[in-house]
Amino acid sequence: MHELKLYEVQKKYKDKTAVKQVSYTFKHGVYGLLGENGAGKTTLMRLICGVLQPTTGNIYYDGMEIAQMGAEYRRLLGYLPQELGYYDNFTAERFLRYIAALKAMSAECSEQKIQELLELVELQKDKKKKLRTFSGGMLRRVGIAQALLNNPEILVLDEPTAGLDPKERVKFRNIISSLGKEKTVLLSTHIVSDIEYIADQILIMKDGELICSGTEQGITASVKGYVWKCNVSTDVAQKLCNQYIVSNLRNGSEENQAELRIISEKCPFPAAELAEETLEDAYLYQTQDINRIRSRRDENAVV
Repeated sequence: MHELKLYEVQKKYKDKTAVKQVSYTFKHGVYGLLGENGAGKTTLMRLICGVLQPTTGNIYYDGMEIAQMGAEYRRLLGYLPQELGYYDNFTAERFLRYIAALKAMSAECSEQKIQELLELVELQKDKKKKLRTFSGGMLRRVGIAQALLNNPEILVLDEPTAGLDPKERVKFRNIISSLGKEKTVLLSTHIVSDIEYIADQILIMKDGELICSGTEQGITASVKGYVWKCNVSTDVAQKLCNQYIVSNLRNGSEENQAELRIISEKCPFPAAELAEETLEDAYLYQTQDINRIRSRRDENAVV
């Protein structure tokens, strides 16, 4: 099995460090990279794709530095960036032929692959239409198709479901799940549901650091006993929202009542009851500034 290894990878831009000392080894499977905007996900992916070079540290593929592999490494890659560049007067079919040529694929080989991928992303009937007429979701599907053109060993997808409607998101997740059996698939997002059911391993980034990694079950278990639910007045609800990590709030069945879902190591309110934890709860717990939350709680305790 092939192996992509990051060793103490760091990327600095003048006075800002976008990626801080990240070490991790990827094998076959689907890896979900979670983090809020600005966490360093896109920079890390661009480093993996060789678009950027690390300031310090190394990236290896099967023991060889990717910087030394050049075109050999690029042939193994499929990359969907956050912003897909394209010529808006190209049709979907022509655009994929253009990308295939850039990837040095033979015309005979690429033509069959293009038709297969257009079918896979459900754009066969739209393949003769100009890209400027496509919706955001359709353009994202074209992007997914171009990333898969060369049957890559490593597939890197940066916010791939942006612009997709719920039905398209489900189909995309099914496609990615099947690809992970034979490839290394790295998918970044800030939407937990995109990877909750398909990722073999989940990585969480915050402020350029890899702060947590593991299976969905393992990461979710990290907040076992920390998730609470309670029904309170709207006034109390506002105070609790200021003092704790609140993952959900909705109006209660009675007037001036609210139902809260709170993440806290200790019971946040006398009437609160433990609830079943989710990956979203764990993500919020791992990425919030816990010290700031604790400070506010100490200053404004709800009795």
